[in-house]
Amino acid sequence: MSLTRRRLVLSSTTLGALALAGRATAETARFPDRPITLIDPFAAGSNTDYFSRAIGDELAKLLGQPVIVDNRSGSGGALGAEAVARAKPDGHVLGLASVSTLVSNPAVNKSLRYDPLKDFAPVTTLVTLPSATVVLGNSPIKSLPDLINAARARPEAVSFASPGAGSAGHVLLEQFAHLAGVKFLHVPYRGSGAILNDLFGGQIEVASDNIPSLLPHIKSGRLRALAVRDVKRVPQLPDVPTFKELGFGTISQPLWFGLVAPAATPRDVVKRLNEATLQAIRTPSFIQKTEAVAGTCTPSSPEQFQALIAQWLESFKKTVQVANITI
Repeated sequence: MSLTRRRLVLSSTTLGALALAGRATAETARFPDRPITLIDPFAAGSNTDYFSRAIGDELAKLLGQPVIVDNRSGSGGALGAEAVARAKPDGHVLGLASVSTLVSNPAVNKSLRYDPLKDFAPVTTLVTLPSATVVLGNSPIKSLPDLINAARARPEAVSFASPGAGSAGHVLLEQFAHLAGVKFLHVPYRGSGAILNDLFGGQIEVASDNIPSLLPHIKSGRLRALAVRDVKRVPQLPDVPTFKELGFGTISQPLWFGLVAPAATPRDVVKRLNEATLQAIRTPSFIQKTEAVAGTCTPSSPEQFQALIAQWLESFKKTVQVANITI
């Protein structure tokens, strides 16, 4: 090939690359150019639904396009998460991510059809939500040490409920049991709804759930909170210690929720979504909605969110192996 022809080929290649870059920049500048669908992997009325609609309302104002929440529940959130992973990666389909969809499901379910670290582009964490471990108000178990002593005295007999085999609640229970050196009688339910009924009815002895659903019963005295899972004491329950205060610092982190896009979403679009979402998280309206359910706003970079997912996934996989959790 002659020098002149080589220069022409190189020039054409360079111009082509510049054209593609220019087109991508123009597409990013127009983003979003139509409504955004936010896939929530759980049913209407769930915690994820609450935060999906709260963040969707704020993003719609900031991005100038409607944000439509699409509840696609099933398989512990796996159906909705897979729909996000398989969506067109242009930023117009997002997903509400949780510990259930990106950590516990992948850690337990080997037949899952998505990879939490490869099939999503993290945008940002949104909020954390504390949980509490509770017993009946008239239970002889009055503290977390009492619970541990009861489990030692009655190995595999103290009944402890979770929202399902392999759920985040189940894995967290097994982490606590391992650190405490005890074994509980695990009682899996299909979701959280029936747990309180059976706890009140005396069919189970111990349960954990998010603070909002437990708070009225704790305040009334029907339930007693033994410990909360959060980095600090929950303002609504100032007398209840954290797991960290009681010597279980490695499992004191609250559950988190975040925003993800399909893996191949352009970086500029992810950056735009991150900037808009961080702005949305800091609005008085979103903060008020978060604090109303004892949550904490937790904005982050995409890289920080990716690292968080990887950290929790590694921890859950170890617990699943040690506790031999199967579904």
